[in-house]
Parts: sequence; structure tokens; C-alpha cells
Amino acid sequence: MRILFFAAILCAALLSPAATLASEISQRAALEQIEERLQKAPQMLGRFTQKKTLPQLPRPLLSSGVVALSEERGVSWRVVEPIASHLILNEAQAGDDLLAKQIAYPLLQIFRGNFAALEQLFRVEAQMLDNRWEVTLEPKDSALAKFVSSIEVSGNSSIERIRLAEASAAITEMQLLELQPVSDSDPQFTAEFSQQ
Repeated sequence: MRILFFAAILCAALLSPAATLASEISQRAALEQIEERLQKAPQMLGRFTQKKTLPQLPRPLLSSGVVALSEERGVSWRVVEPIASHLILNEAQAGDDLLAKQIAYPLLQIFRGNFAALEQLFRVEAQMLDNRWEVTLEPKDSALAKFVSSIEVSGNSSIERIRLAEASAAITEMQLLELQPVSDSDPQFTAEFSQQ
């Protein structure tokens, strides 16, 4: 009986790393499929809707606007409704602000579809679902976990939905709509990166 018990433990010990390795290979293959599927362009322009749920408010805050993605300049997030505001998110503008850096870098990589770059900061789970895909990111780093609980990203040929769950229990859900490649001379694209 003892021999069977030890044999079972030994088998479990030997199979566990193999199962982990198989899972890692499967995850990497899924990430590669997602990154291949994503429409890549140096500049993209589209619209967004956003719902932010705060635990202290009875109703979520709704907003909508224009999003522009640029390999060189970062992400322009212009809220049009209900109150106009404009944020340009890139590594340089994060400066020495630790929180800005911790949030800016993951979001930029997500918008670029570069999920593999996030594996040092997050546990990355990817899955293909027929014509769609989903990626879930959970912070490995305790400093980042103070601000972010998880990030879920899904889409098809482009990123369509991002759900950011904050450690404070606030949840931001973003829908990206009509995201299309544009030239760097497109007037609307250029206007999105102006600070005026």
C-alpha cells in the first residue's frame, strides 16, 4: 500500500511540470494567434463608449468620445460626452509618476496588441473562442496590484472591449468602435494629438 501511495505521489510530481509546460505552450500559441489576427497599423482612429462603476455611486458614469492610436505618439483618449476632456497617454508623458507609468505601460501594450510584452508584469491567460478571443491579465507585481485587480481584453480583428477592475472595486468598461487604420496626415488623427 505504501508503495502505491509513493508511486502516486511520484507520478503527480512528474506530471505536474509536464502539465504546466503544456499549458504554457498552449497559452503562447493562443497569444501568437491573437497577435496575428489583430489588425496592425501605425495609426488608427475610432470611437469609444465607456462605463465606469464606482462602489460609492448608485449609477455608473457613462462617457463617449474619440480614440486615436499611434505607434509613435501613444494613445489619445478624447471624451466628448458628457463633459469634454482629453488625455494623451504615452511612456514619456508618464514622467516620474509611478502610478501613471504602471497604468500607461500596460494600456499602451494592450492597445498595440503586444500582450507578450506584459508577461513580466501580469499572469496572462489567453483563449480563442471561435471567431473571437479573450485575454485576462492579473498583476504579478504587488505595487501594481494595489491599483489594478485585473484587465480583460477581447475582440476579433481588432480590440473591441477592455474591462479594467481596480483594487478600489471601481470597474471601467470600454467599447472600441469603428477602429480603422488612417494615414499620419489624416486631419482628424492629427487633431487628436494636438494639445489644444
